[in-house]
Amino acid sequence: MIENYLKKLDDLIFTADEIIDIEIIRRTIWDTDLEKIGIYRYKILFSDGSLLELTERLVEKEEQMTTTKYRFHWQNKEGALLKRWDNAKHHPEINTFPNHLHDGAEENVIGHEGITGIDVLNTIIKEIVGK
Repeated sequence: MIENYLKKLDDLIFTADEIIDIEIIRRTIWDTDLEKIGIYRYKILFSDGSLLELTERLVEKEEQMTTTKYRFHWQNKEGALLKRWDNAKHHPEINTFPNHLHDGAEENVIGHEGITGIDVLNTIIKEIVGK
C-alpha cells in the first residue's frame, strides 16, 4: 500500500507540467513484523516560482494505511507563506484538532480535515493552472 501511494505521488509529480524541479530529501520504508512505515520529504518547485515542501509519515498495518504525521508547506517565490497544512498538536482550540491549515499567514490558523500529499499537490496544480 505505501509503495502504491508513493508511486501515485511520483507519477503525479513527474507528469505535471506545472512542476519544474523536485528534490527528494528523504524517502524511507521500514518493514517490521507488526507494521510498515514510510516517510518521505520532497521539495517541489512550480512553474510560477512557488515552492512546496511535502513531508508525510505513513503507517501500513492490518491492510490499512494511515497518515500519522504530515506537513505540507507552500510558499511563494519570495518565501512568504501561502498555505501550510499540518497535524502538529499545537492548536487544540481548532475544531479539527490536530489537523489544521495556516492560510496566508502563520497566525491565521483554521480548521481543516486531514489531507494527503497527493491531495495537496492536486490542489496547488489546479490553483496554478487557474491563474
